Amino acid sequence: MRLNLTVEDMFLELDPCAGGSVSALRQRGLDILRPAPERIGPAFDPLQYSSFAMVPFAGRIHHGRFELAGRAIDLPKNFPPEPHTIHGHGWHVPWKTDKIDRSSVSLIYRHSADAWPWDYVAQQTFELRPDGLVVTLLLTNKGDSEMPAGLGWHPYFPRQGAKLYLPTTHQWTPDEATGQNTPASMAAGDDLTTGRLIDELNLDTTFSVSADTVRMVWPTHSIKMTSDPVFSFATVFVPQDANYFCVEPISHTPNAVNSSLPADLTGFRTLAPGETLSGSIALEVEH
Repeated sequence: MRLNLTVEDMFLELDPCAGGSVSALRQRGLDILRPAPERIGPAFDPLQYSSFAMVPFAGRIHHGRFELAGRAIDLPKNFPPEPHTIHGHGWHVPWKTDKIDRSSVSLIYRHSADAWPWDYVAQQTFELRPDGLVVTLLLTNKGDSEMPAGLGWHPYFPRQGAKLYLPTTHQWTPDEATGQNTPASMAAGDDLTTGRLIDELNLDTTFSVSADTVRMVWPTHSIKMTSDPVFSFATVFVPQDANYFCVEPISHTPNAVNSSLPADLTGFRTLAPGETLSGSIALEVEH
C-alpha cells in the first residue's frame, strides 16, 4: 500500500513495500521527481521509481568481493548482467512503516546477517515541507564486529530543459579490470560548477564535491539540494535517450571498501557494533 502526505502545495507518495521508494513528489501538480508507474501485485522495479535509498553501501562493489579484518566476503550479484554488487540491499526489499504523522513518515529495514555477515537496521525519514522534502538516512550496525558502512540517495529528476550546477572538484574514474577508482582534478570542459545543460551530458560518473548545495534549473522552476557533510560525493547519471537524470548524494566512492587510497579520500568508514551513521538531504523548490 502506498502512503500519501500533503503539506500545503507539496504532495509526497511512498511505496514502502517497493524498496522503501518514493513514487511521487509534486508541487501544485508539477513533478519535482520523475513519477513511478502504477504497481499491481508484489513485483516492482526500483529503477522506475522517483528515488530509493542506498544502504549499507552506495554504488558498486567490484565483483561483489572484499576483505575486512582478514575476513573474505563474497556477495551475490544483484543487477544482472552487471558482474558487480550494486547499491546494497535496501532498494530491493520491503520496508516497514515505523512512524507516520501529518507531515512525516519513517520507514525501517532490518537486515539479518547472510552473505553480508552483519545484522543492521536502516531507517529513512521523510519530512514534507511547504517548499520541499527532507530525507534523513540512518544505518546502525547490530552485528558483533566492525561493519563497512555507507549511505546514498538515488533520486530521478525530469530531464527536459534542465541545467545542473554541481560544485565538482575531482572526477573518479574506475579501472574496469581491477575496480580501483582514481581521482583526477576537473578539466575545464568537464567542470559542472558553473552549470551544464543536461542534454549536453552523457555521464555515469562520481565526483568529489566542494560544497553542500547543488542547484538544478528548469524553465518552470529550480531545485536547491543541500546535503549534510557526510555526503561529500555525488554520482551523476545521465543516460542517452532517457527522460530523466540522477544526481545522487553518496557518502563514499564506489568500491571504496576495496580501495588502496586513504579512507579520508574515498569516504570509506566502518561502524563499531551499535554505532550509527546518518545524514540528511533537503530538496527546496524555488520559482
